[in-house]
Amino acid sequence: MSDACHRPRVAVSSCLLGEPVRYDGAHKRNACVVDLLSTSFDTFLVCPEVAIGMGMPRPPIQLVKRGDSVHALGVDDRTIDVTRRLQQYGQQVSGQLLDISGYIFKSHSPSCGLNDSDLFDVERTLIGKTSGLFSGMIRDLLPDLPVIDEIALQDSTVREVFVQQVYDYQAMRQGRR
Repeated sequence: MSDACHRPRVAVSSCLLGEPVRYDGAHKRNACVVDLLSTSFDTFLVCPEVAIGMGMPRPPIQLVKRGDSVHALGVDDRTIDVTRRLQQYGQQVSGQLLDISGYIFKSHSPSCGLNDSDLFDVERTLIGKTSGLFSGMIRDLLPDLPVIDEIALQDSTVREVFVQQVYDYQAMRQGRR
């Protein structure tokens, strides 16, 4: 079978497919994501926090603005700083993502949220929303890659647009557009 006949490969936050990789050892299995992936795409599972060696369960992290930069720090223990490790993993895995045609991220995650991750100041006051460290890096490195989160996928019109974008992106990568 030629590459043109293959289903597009989409990266997805592992917890959305029922993998127990969250900080509390749980998952966030999402039926809409599972159904979409089973009917339309091949998958590449990613959990950046597990990939950088954080165990399960693990201390939760949150995004904290220090000066002009954002850090991924432990919620209860601010000496836990996984910022650099998440950034290094983003650089490393971006090369493995060159054959994917889309990405489904976990909303509200300090690693994977698209634009809805809580951002705190150093006094632990919520000051806004931002992208997760890992998802932000992937979007910077692969700016044309179609991305979405599980919340947006609940809307059938948005879901159809995403599916079409993924197929169009695959065609573009394969030189068919």
